[in-house]
Amino acid sequence: MEHELTFQKIKEQVELPELLSHFGYNLRKGEHLGKGKWHVFEGDDTLVVFKGRGGDWMYFNAQDDRDKGSVIDWMKNRVSSDRISGIGPLPGRNLWQSVNDHFRAYLNLPEAQRPRLDLPPIVETAPGEKFHSIYTQHCRPLENTAYLEGRGITKSTIDNPQFAGRILNQLYTVQKEGLPAKTYVNTAFPAYHEGRVVGLELKGEGFKGQAPESQFTRSLWLSKLPEGRPAAVLVVSESAIDTLSYAQLHPGESALYASTAGTLTQNKIFELKRLLSEEHIPAIRAAFDNDTQGHHFDTRLLAGLASEQNPMKVVREHEHRLTVEITAAHPAGVQALSQHLKSYNDQATRQYAQENGEQGNPASSQTLRDELIHSNKLGAHTYQFHVPMSREALGAFNQAASQALAFEHRVELVKSQGKDWNQDLKQDQLQRVVQRELGGVDEDQYGFGQQHWDNPPIEGQGKIAKLHEAQAQARRQGERLLVVELRESRDAVALLPTLRENLEKVGLTIDHALKIEPTAAREIATELTLRYRLDSPQLPAISDALDALRQNPRTTVIEPGPDATERRQLAIAQEQQRRAGPELVPSDSPAHDQARQSFIEAAGLVARELRESAATLNAARLQEVSRQLLTKPALEGLNRENVEKVLAVVDKLDTLKDNPAVQQLRQAVRQLEQPAQTQPVPQKPRPGPRL
Repeated sequence: MEHELTFQKIKEQVELPELLSHFGYNLRKGEHLGKGKWHVFEGDDTLVVFKGRGGDWMYFNAQDDRDKGSVIDWMKNRVSSDRISGIGPLPGRNLWQSVNDHFRAYLNLPEAQRPRLDLPPIVETAPGEKFHSIYTQHCRPLENTAYLEGRGITKSTIDNPQFAGRILNQLYTVQKEGLPAKTYVNTAFPAYHEGRVVGLELKGEGFKGQAPESQFTRSLWLSKLPEGRPAAVLVVSESAIDTLSYAQLHPGESALYASTAGTLTQNKIFELKRLLSEEHIPAIRAAFDNDTQGHHFDTRLLAGLASEQNPMKVVREHEHRLTVEITAAHPAGVQALSQHLKSYNDQATRQYAQENGEQGNPASSQTLRDELIHSNKLGAHTYQFHVPMSREALGAFNQAASQALAFEHRVELVKSQGKDWNQDLKQDQLQRVVQRELGGVDEDQYGFGQQHWDNPPIEGQGKIAKLHEAQAQARRQGERLLVVELRESRDAVALLPTLRENLEKVGLTIDHALKIEPTAAREIATELTLRYRLDSPQLPAISDALDALRQNPRTTVIEPGPDATERRQLAIAQEQQRRAGPELVPSDSPAHDQARQSFIEAAGLVARELRESAATLNAARLQEVSRQLLTKPALEGLNRENVEKVLAVVDKLDTLKDNPAVQQLRQAVRQLEQPAQTQPVPQKPRPGPRL
């Protein structure tokens, strides 16, 4: 007989376990994992079947997190995917009509052809408790901490309330014939998705694995939120051990901690974004491994968090090269990114030329070209960057992108000194043992006392392991301290006087300078301690100067990583605020007004490059002309002279003369030099005499 079927009637008349049996699924024999709460069926996939609220049959696919729902969803997903023979779209019928027709055919089967299963009863599953025990049934609260302590994780870290209940012990018993049973104790890290446990990452001495049917493509291991204060940052690393190591190395941070279990999928990035939004966490700190894969994960994360202003995606992941595509209607961010990458390419070329030792143009070497970052423009607003799959190139691209582009949340990229944070933790503990056994010295070579060695570790290649008390005092005054080491040859022109002059010009204060031990023959080594204020109006120039020093092979910048990130972000914000400052006062010439606006936009980019090239005086000249053009319609007098001086310097700088911003600047100058064409005022027709 024909059934006048509605979806509600189907749910009432169709028993999902029997429907699955009819289409070839088998109930897993001896299944007791559900303990009266669900059944597991195996066919072309593995389905967990349970009773939802209201008594309706529900299911989810252990291999595909999109395949879940009611008996209607099960049929709909098979009709649309053709994954089961005999279930598919029907001619002349839409999706839902086909779903209904397949159910009608099933319900019209003779009674003998419809399977009947004698299943143990199961109870309704309450929200929030679904499927937990399928993963944690053999787990117990963390008691055996031998594995964690063997990896350097201390009791105080393990007992941190944020990690309570987030690390378990799993008992695994092996029974071999003729031998007594042996029970192994693994350390288990539950994987969470939307607040539910959906898998287990297992670690033991010489063993790592996962619980059967764990859904790691979409889940994260998570700590609890900090107590009594909001989380200021979401710290994510590749493994739970690395996350615990990072937390131990950086105590006192108000952070939510996460790990990705060695992979970073798009679903995991969605979950990270959900946490940032729902928990109102303003920043995410990527603490992935310091290897090629870790830097690759940084790129994926940046792409996933890119703002709508400049959408970013990884379009190709080749074994040797990564292709990233950015769409940006306003080119300023992409231009800034390109300039950062040009600096990286220039540095790589110089290093290659120094080590190559052969005559000729190094740029002609295919070996070198394979290590450089290339780019091309696909359309009016679409750009592609081809990044070698190496730690150095990926790291340079990621740092540049994080500084130049806009993101939905603040993104910080941090890296361990060794391969990962657990390696750093072990190295730190080794140093403490050596210090304890051999005794400490009163001061290091920089005069930094031992009593102040509990500050955060610094970034860079310098020898300072911790920060001086003077830095803590400077912080209280809104200032930051850092150290720059300059190494120059006695046989070359002295660089120190020029460096000191340029540093002071951009707004840095030199606290002191002293000679340090050289590392090569006929070398002069100088240490400069620099100071700057975070509220300095010259912060963009200061930040650019410090980043330029990092690219200089003769200088080493020793600066805490968080300080470097902080000054870059504040500098970008100040620059954006400056650009959003006073508006252009219109004149009688629309053409001149357009040229003035074009000049001001290009001048900002050129001034930035001039500061990076230590031409800070000319950068200041250009910015002053821009300020004057906000109110003055013509380029004349002293403003014209200053522009000519700047362009003369630009012509001598290889990094600038072919820059698109320079071309835009020259075009604007040419337009401003032309006579202003005022827009005629329309004359109203003279009314005729009234008759």
